[in-house]
Amino acid sequence: MEEIEKYEDILLSLLDYELRNSDGELPYVNDIQSGSFLKLLRTSKCEEIYSRYANISSTDDPLDAVFENSVKSYVDLNCSNPKEQMEVMCMGIASLHAFVQSNWTGPPLETSDGSSVLPWFQSWYDRHNLRQRELEEEITTCLLLDGESCCSVMKHSELLLLARVCLRVCRDTMSTLPSSQWWLLRCLFIHQQVLDEFSPTLHAVITTLLQDLATCEPLMSREHNQICFHLEAAQIHLYYRHVTKSNEHWKMALKAANMDIELTGALGKRTKFQVKELAQLTVKVSVAENGRITNFPTVQSEHFPKDLRLDDEVRLNKIKFSNDADGEFPILQPLEQAVVLSTFVQTQKSQPKDKLADEELMPYLTCLLSNPLVWSLQLSALLQRCRLEGHHSRTVERAMMQTEELVHCIDKEKPNARTRHHYIFCSHLPPRWKVETELANLLISIGVVKSALDIFLRLELWEQVISCYNLLQLRHKAAEVIQQELNKKESVKLWCLLGDATDDPSCYEKAWELSGHKSGRAQRHWAHYYFNKKQYAESIPHLRESLAINSLQVSLWFRLGYAALDQEDWALCATAYQRYCSLDPESFEAWNNLSKAYVKLNQKFRAWMTLQESLKWNYENWRVWDNYMVVSTDVGKFNEVIQAYNRILDLKEKHVDTEVLKILVDSICMSESPGDIKKKAEQLFTRLTQQVRSNTALWQMFVKLMLSHTDSETLETMEKTISYLQKAFWSAIQDSHFERDTKECLDTMKITSQLMDATLLCCEKCTRPEKAVQMLASAKLCLQTLIARIKKFYPNILSAEESQNTEMSSQLQDLNTKLQEIVSVLQQKKGSL
Repeated sequence: MEEIEKYEDILLSLLDYELRNSDGELPYVNDIQSGSFLKLLRTSKCEEIYSRYANISSTDDPLDAVFENSVKSYVDLNCSNPKEQMEVMCMGIASLHAFVQSNWTGPPLETSDGSSVLPWFQSWYDRHNLRQRELEEEITTCLLLDGESCCSVMKHSELLLLARVCLRVCRDTMSTLPSSQWWLLRCLFIHQQVLDEFSPTLHAVITTLLQDLATCEPLMSREHNQICFHLEAAQIHLYYRHVTKSNEHWKMALKAANMDIELTGALGKRTKFQVKELAQLTVKVSVAENGRITNFPTVQSEHFPKDLRLDDEVRLNKIKFSNDADGEFPILQPLEQAVVLSTFVQTQKSQPKDKLADEELMPYLTCLLSNPLVWSLQLSALLQRCRLEGHHSRTVERAMMQTEELVHCIDKEKPNARTRHHYIFCSHLPPRWKVETELANLLISIGVVKSALDIFLRLELWEQVISCYNLLQLRHKAAEVIQQELNKKESVKLWCLLGDATDDPSCYEKAWELSGHKSGRAQRHWAHYYFNKKQYAESIPHLRESLAINSLQVSLWFRLGYAALDQEDWALCATAYQRYCSLDPESFEAWNNLSKAYVKLNQKFRAWMTLQESLKWNYENWRVWDNYMVVSTDVGKFNEVIQAYNRILDLKEKHVDTEVLKILVDSICMSESPGDIKKKAEQLFTRLTQQVRSNTALWQMFVKLMLSHTDSETLETMEKTISYLQKAFWSAIQDSHFERDTKECLDTMKITSQLMDATLLCCEKCTRPEKAVQMLASAKLCLQTLIARIKKFYPNILSAEESQNTEMSSQLQDLNTKLQEIVSVLQQKKGSL
């Protein structure tokens, strides 16, 4: 069994180990290790495994079931020990590697006149009188999942089908080979990446495999396997937008590799004419020496993807540090470089997309590119750099030329396939057609639309073709091109795209009928047609139908939620945004809209919890904080109310929400033991009143808050009360026309009455006559000012006819009485001086 474990490790990593296959018992392992994938797949043994027991006498059996039955039968009859089982698994692994070579890494597989690269596969099918076109349609049908088809320019799709069939049988029947689960995981993730959208079926199986492998002791007990697994798991979770889970696996890989990676600063120059050295970012990598893999095969540097220099009149090719050691990095082993790449991707995903974030990300790539060891990691790092540089005017040209170089290097004959496939499954490298798509997008960004159009036409990316023709103001050409393709062969995708190009919804109906009512794409395009026209009610049925077929269409859940929100279907809105947030938790708009749906459904606590998630992804949006403050008020979370209010004041110059503040103050006043919340509220009011000095209600609430749960008869408290009431008074009468509003006038009179009462009470306790005289004189001035203004606006207010009929006249009489009392006490205090 120890020998079998070593063989499994060789297959998983393609690395050199001490074990050699000198007795010839397992030559297939050597074929895979050397990158001779097609050599193995063209053997009679491979033909026997896949086709000897195949039977297609029943035309109802799908092609994958036919091959699966053959592999199962072979295993049952011929595989009585682990070595024989491994021979079968080698066929599946070789099929997967050959497919990856054809569609990811290159060099191109040998083909003749467009037929299959496996002669036995083609001849076997020819014996059953099936034509090439029928064969391709059969394979396409087998690879279609949840209504989502594979990329039309994918090459040698039969290899993916064979790999999936064989590795699934191995996983189900070969418990002695735990790595069979890992290979099936790799195969299914490759399948997912060639589909148009996420597949719920694949997602469920992949999730289960990840959980099983994480606890698989025979594999995870070996450090190299453990690091590789966590890197691959992090990549898969990130692909499905499970950022938190991805981050957990990345941290475990970092720990298992005994690495420490951190950004640091150092003085240096980044432009040719820079005189003063400034702090520049670099990355510091430290690695423990114990257990490092050192037997990685060397590759001649000329066979690596070429790293083009930045030829700019201002910017240097790379930062020139004052201390040369700051720009140098330790010699990292290949697996350690994979960890650095994973760190880059995790950091990129957890930061906002802006220029500052790009500056923090570039040092990771500089570290990777300083000492290339792995072909796939070098290609991936250069591609990631192109993505960063494509947004900046001084680097976009290098990004375009570099991406073009990457496309060309995939087609080169050297290095060999084995070299290209080292760590390919944790390299974050996309299929080659996506690399070409990025090249086309860069061409568009610099205005070379025609060249980009040629690429899109070759890749049959009809959505982008339509976009290019729109940029060229030749929209009619898009419809012509798609109609020409339809004339060759009808497909659901082409009918949908013709509808997009012509704005004809009948095309989507034809696509739906052509699919036998099974295409999520047809319903998706149909829904987009109405949604883009803001006909949200009409779009909802099509959105729901498409999501019923494929529930992992992330953007469609968002659109369904928005359409339901517009139509005020709050239950549907909540359901849609719930699903969207579970698939893509980084959208603060989705969390915010979900909280609104919960509020409308009177589920305010859930709305409060949801807004907390929204704040995680946009901490700088005051409107989200305002929503959070209001909902926190509704659920009685007053500590959170105060925190949210303070955060709003950090983001805005002024913000007064009297309704929220009134509820906050009333709650504190009614509470038997408010604790620290009263102190925090007073600090909030102090901050507010420093910014907004002319809001009467604010000062009144401040007085009420200050007097609650306090001995209001202490001299200090009374002095503060008088100060705040005076500010409330002057802010109330600063409006030259406040008398016109009877309610506002009465409120001002009540404030003034409170001020007089507080002043008289304070003067009784004040031991300093001069201070009492000052307070009384100020109160007298306030009272005389108010009475004079009211009498001027209402000259007959105290006449016999009106004095008995209005509340205002009664209040004014009380103020006159208080004025007399103030004057009397003032005279007494002056006499005692």
